[in-house]
Amino acid sequence: MNFDRANDSEKMTSADADFADILIHIGYHKTGSTYLQDHCFQPINGYSSNIGGSRARIVKDIAFPDNFSFDHTICRRLYLPYIEAARDKSLRFVLSHERLSGYPPSGSYDRMLIADRLVRTFPAARILIVVREQISLIRSMYSQYITDGGDLSLDRFLETPEPQLGRMPGFRLEVYEFDRLIRHYQELFGRVLVLPFEMMMRDLEGFVCRITEFMEMPPPTSVPKVVTNSRRPATMQVVQRLANRLMSNNELSRGGIVRIPHFARRFARMQPIFARLTPQSFDDRLHSNIDRNIRAFVAGHYRDSNNRVIELTGLDLRIFGYMT
Repeated sequence: MNFDRANDSEKMTSADADFADILIHIGYHKTGSTYLQDHCFQPINGYSSNIGGSRARIVKDIAFPDNFSFDHTICRRLYLPYIEAARDKSLRFVLSHERLSGYPPSGSYDRMLIADRLVRTFPAARILIVVREQISLIRSMYSQYITDGGDLSLDRFLETPEPQLGRMPGFRLEVYEFDRLIRHYQELFGRVLVLPFEMMMRDLEGFVCRITEFMEMPPPTSVPKVVTNSRRPATMQVVQRLANRLMSNNELSRGGIVRIPHFARRFARMQPIFARLTPQSFDDRLHSNIDRNIRAFVAGHYRDSNNRVIELTGLDLRIFGYMT
């Protein structure tokens, strides 16, 4: 703990401690966040995630500001009206955005900074972290990177050229050493719930009930079983990655030759076409090849970290196929 944070803790008032009734869900990306936001964290289940606009403002208010311009007191004032409105309705306020755990294609370089901003803004809040087996997670995140507009091949995505120079942030394996972020949040907030994405897939109701128990709430009223983000055909991602290089102009792929506004969003409309034209067996083979390449790159990197997660959380990650 640095001296600034220690001084903040000493100045903590009783009003600050009131944030113990709110939940901050930080992700990770590709771990069912959309389902939780759209179907779990709703008034019917005793939650309010209303922040007066889209969830994108969470990134704008907390993750985006420059290091020297972020002010936790101003940030807190922005959200207090919504926290109080939730309390008036006997609802638990939820701040949920996977970007709060960083952005993996850029190495989640600001994940520790965001954690420190959150504890200064909402001290004593309760934290939810959802993890996922790393091979599957990297594959899914790489696909999302292309969906977002990225144009790097898998090999270039995984291994940045001249990484020792550190001039531009890029993906690094350390992003998914979950124990590091879990331990940091435990030290900052105390009450941290860690759940595996695979549990959501196997026992959705049990997964959601664990969250409500953590928040000391009655069982959820509604736990619909719906698919929120279906897997895109691998052929679609191959085509989009090449098209991004030519037609996209965003943070992930700058300066396309033919610049089409919101190209990634427009391309997404073609998913049904690719789904019809891609044989399932061929698609499965392409995904298996991606998994094999990721597994070869990762080797045994996450074994020690996963064992530390087991020690920190008591979760038996072995039953969910994690490397241990």
